[in-house]
Amino acid sequence: MTESLDAPYGVVAEVRAAQPFPWWAFLFTGLLAVALGVAVLVWPDISLRVMAAMVGIWLFLAGLARILLAFLPSSGSVASHVLSGIVGIVVLIGGLLCLRDLVTRLAVLALIFSTTWILTGLAGVLAGLQATGSRRAALLVAGLLTMVLGGILLFVPSLSLGSLVLLTGLGSLIAGLAEVVLAFVLRRPAGGQHPG
Repeated sequence: MTESLDAPYGVVAEVRAAQPFPWWAFLFTGLLAVALGVAVLVWPDISLRVMAAMVGIWLFLAGLARILLAFLPSSGSVASHVLSGIVGIVVLIGGLLCLRDLVTRLAVLALIFSTTWILTGLAGVLAGLQATGSRRAALLVAGLLTMVLGGILLFVPSLSLGSLVLLTGLGSLIAGLAEVVLAFVLRRPAGGQHPG
């Protein structure tokens, strides 16, 4: 009877060993995105310059985290490490552009957001396709949500500044919460340790 109770936790341990990125990386980037989303929603009248600076800090740190994760040893495929590195570089460059105040037009800021979200979502979906169980579902849902948000921003370029600020706040909040939930799914105890 205990063997059948331990079986799901054994699967979680196997999936955790195959996970290319540590759970805390998802928690870190998720909390950054949640903080950005809350700040933008609480202060919707912020200027584009302030929003670009906040986004720049978030993108810079998230990009740096992805680049570092690409070099961490894991059992993930080389392709997942390369994709993480590429996404990290794109996100980091987007953050630097925002911080250097090169982003002065709404369309450029929207393009940076949409590209970042689409590539981050793609990385999540690809990681989800390699995972199993609840990790697979969490990675796929977080990845697909992030890709959809990026696609909306990319394919609806006529958004006004108010719409961009609202979509940025909501999108960052949703994507961040999805990553935080994913982090806790990835951190779930394994090896026969039952919650409770």
